[in-house]
Amino acid sequence: MFGYIGYKILEFIAISTPYPVTYFIATFGARLWMLTGVDVKTIRNNVSKVLNLNINDKEIHRIANRIFINWAKNIVDFLKHPIISKEKLKQRVEIEGLEHLDNALKGGRGAVIITAHIGNFEWGACRIAVEGYKIWGLSLVRKNKLVGKFFESNRLSKGFKTLYINRMLNVFRMLKNNEIVAIPSDWDPTGQATRPFKFFGKTAYLPTGALMIALKSGAPLIPSFIWKKDKYNHFQIVEKPIDLIREG
Repeated sequence: MFGYIGYKILEFIAISTPYPVTYFIATFGARLWMLTGVDVKTIRNNVSKVLNLNINDKEIHRIANRIFINWAKNIVDFLKHPIISKEKLKQRVEIEGLEHLDNALKGGRGAVIITAHIGNFEWGACRIAVEGYKIWGLSLVRKNKLVGKFFESNRLSKGFKTLYINRMLNVFRMLKNNEIVAIPSDWDPTGQATRPFKFFGKTAYLPTGALMIALKSGAPLIPSFIWKKDKYNHFQIVEKPIDLIREG
């Protein structure tokens, strides 16, 4: 219950304040969070591996700070959903490559979007939804049902629907209906990823769920990512489908 109340309080603050003020509050909150040390070492360690720099390097600290601040601003964007119209969302997120989705859906087997927790990924899916596409996002089952409903309703306000990883058959049903399923593939919440990949020179175990779903369903696998292009606006790219070897 506390988690749900906390989100509702944050939503009230986000809705009640203009963007510059809300972003200021988000930045302040992100800096306070960093002072607690929670997740800070993990973020710095990841950035240091990507850049091949010592974890105590000033550049690592600077980038880690920006990650926390941008994440907080992304949360603000999500919390402001109830007061952001579909037309306003279209203005805030420039999108390129929707023709790749159109071509993919002509096959009648839906489409699997492979994405990552980069930029405002929630807005990325919502941006596709407001164009009239039927799109679902694969999500964890939250322990707090009220929090889960909170996220569902915020997404649904822009036409973005939620599927859960404990109901995988529903994923294939949506694809059979020629709809779109978006799957973040940079995080393994179940701890079941077993295939190693070379990632920035290091061995990493990444989930292959999006790939396996595309192979089993026959749906095209389409990369799509979103990132900030300036303080308040974003850019999203929808790429051509990845060529998959479906036999052998």
